Amino acid sequence: MDKMNSHQKKSNITEVKFKAPAPARLSIEALSVDDLKAKAPPEHFNSLQRADFFRLIGVVDGHTRLMVDFADHPAKAGDWVLIRPGQVMRYDFSQSWAGWMVVFRPDSLFSSVRHDSTAELTLQQHVDDLACQRSLDSAQHDWMNCSLRQMIADGAMAVSETLRADLLRLQLCSTLLRLSLWQSQDLARPLTGSATLRKFNRFRDKLEADFSTQHQVRYYANVLGIGERSLSRLCLAVLGLSAKACIAQRLTLEAKRLLAHTTLPVQTIGNQLGFDEATNFVKHFRQHTGMTPLAFRRSIAETQRDGAAVAV
Repeated sequence: MDKMNSHQKKSNITEVKFKAPAPARLSIEALSVDDLKAKAPPEHFNSLQRADFFRLIGVVDGHTRLMVDFADHPAKAGDWVLIRPGQVMRYDFSQSWAGWMVVFRPDSLFSSVRHDSTAELTLQQHVDDLACQRSLDSAQHDWMNCSLRQMIADGAMAVSETLRADLLRLQLCSTLLRLSLWQSQDLARPLTGSATLRKFNRFRDKLEADFSTQHQVRYYANVLGIGERSLSRLCLAVLGLSAKACIAQRLTLEAKRLLAHTTLPVQTIGNQLGFDEATNFVKHFRQHTGMTPLAFRRSIAETQRDGAAVAV
């Protein structure tokens, strides 16, 4: 991993770019939390961060409170947290805890020789469907601990870079697929691969592409070729939220990211998110967060100042 400051001087978020571990230029790295802390000074871990790679963090001992996209995730032994590229996060080392982390680029799940695009899409779908946080039972957690230990050992093997890369990729895919399997068993319904989930994923992909310009449920329902009520029932079945709430949630998240990550005026952020008037944007933000955009920006700045004084 390689820390890089944001191009905007007053940004409250540190941009982190993937740096392949030396000497092998691998796209996957597994390490202990203690080894992670040795890679950068304490102030790096106190900052809000956004990375261009995945981070899968497992707690082995103690407890911590990771922040992901401005939501707290208290985690204890047996909890695993998946942080996706582009998500805003912050570590918590205010108390001592031990664990594992594996970082990987989005393309590291696939072999350099692409054969079966259907299988690759299925794997990608399993990863996309993983929850941000999972609490595992003791047997599942033991399996994950063994998997991470094996990945660390594989990454250090005195074999060719190609063989090491394949070993790490296959172990990572197995690890992520097991998390997906356990998740589907807990849900007690085979959503992955079902018509319901495929249709929801089409909505999610379209929302991700168009949320800044399209705020109406009708637009997304028309794209999917279903009624607005059917789309809301679909979202309720998968997420427990209405389609309108899903759209509002995605808009609010992006607003938070822009307020924390940039120094853009509130009106400009509102315009970028498809609000014709700044007052409408402020109203939306207050309704879904309980504070104004400027108050949220100040709270992020204050958190950063307070965090800088916390000893790791």
